[in-house]
Amino acid sequence: MCPCKGRRRGKRWISEVPPVGSFVPEGCSLQDIGFMSLTLEELETVRLVDLLELVQEEAAFYMGISRKALWNDLVSARKKIAAALVYGSGIKIEGGSYAIRAGGCCSNCPGRAQEVGISREDEICLVEREMQILRNRLARLNFRMAALKDGPNIEAEKGEPRDEHI
Repeated sequence: MCPCKGRRRGKRWISEVPPVGSFVPEGCSLQDIGFMSLTLEELETVRLVDLLELVQEEAAFYMGISRKALWNDLVSARKKIAAALVYGSGIKIEGGSYAIRAGGCCSNCPGRAQEVGISREDEICLVEREMQILRNRLARLNFRMAALKDGPNIEAEKGEPRDEHI
């Protein structure tokens, strides 16, 4: 009988493996500190949501997972990063269940995803959905930029543009 409960953890799409695999607090030796282990998919959720400021739905789409799965990974990553900063631990970025998105890393990367079994129509549908998400994101960024340049105005009172249903 399997000791784990529920479904097996599915692979998440990530864009690249980071060039740096660990962070150590300044002035500490490797023997003196403990390390928090951050998986590559947890790092990808932080990158998409906190650094690129994507909304959950967009980030989940890019990673090929549900919003709930993305949220679980994001909460776990934020807790680990916060604990490492507060308690002076190091952070190791390693492991996880992931596949590297086409166009990421290099063609010789051992973790590179193989797009086997994806029909041309499905790939076209996915690219069209991604383009719609990017158009919505661009509209929000244009709105924010206009608000920053112009200051308060009539357009700002109308509210931020809403996403079209995808």
